[in-house]
Amino acid sequence: MVIVTIDVENFGNQILKKISELEDRLNTKLTLYEKVLLSQTGTLEQVLSILINSEVELKILKQIETTLLIKRVACIINKKTKKILVRAVSNIFPANLPKRVIWQIKQRNHGIGAIITNSELETFRKILRIGHNSNTRSTFRIYQIIYQEKISFEIKENFRFVE
Repeated sequence: MVIVTIDVENFGNQILKKISELEDRLNTKLTLYEKVLLSQTGTLEQVLSILINSEVELKILKQIETTLLIKRVACIINKKTKKILVRAVSNIFPANLPKRVIWQIKQRNHGIGAIITNSELETFRKILRIGHNSNTRSTFRIYQIIYQEKISFEIKENFRFVE
């Protein structure tokens, strides 16, 4: 497994350098899809549907809720082919989010990006690490979503597809 840590300074150039560093350490070139998915800071479902030219759907596989933490395991699949595109593990910190957002998360009907967008939350996504797991042949990223200067989500996404 190869992991590269990301700094926030000058993000545009930084992410390009870090993807290049990851490719050098892997001794391979990542696909354009992988590069876009590793570096994007918007709603993943929207970007995926554009990249694959198909609708996607979210499947929540598991969600464990406590007062301090909601742990969610989900995947995003191609609606046409039913192929898994992304598997995500999210740690959600309820104390750092509005009650209406927590209510929506507990309903298990929508992805985190859709909930944030529909709730019009002003958030910042901070990519911490990107990497490649040779055992699963997947690229991944770990990032945080910050709301009102507090970490509200920490998410690891594994991308395992070539369209």
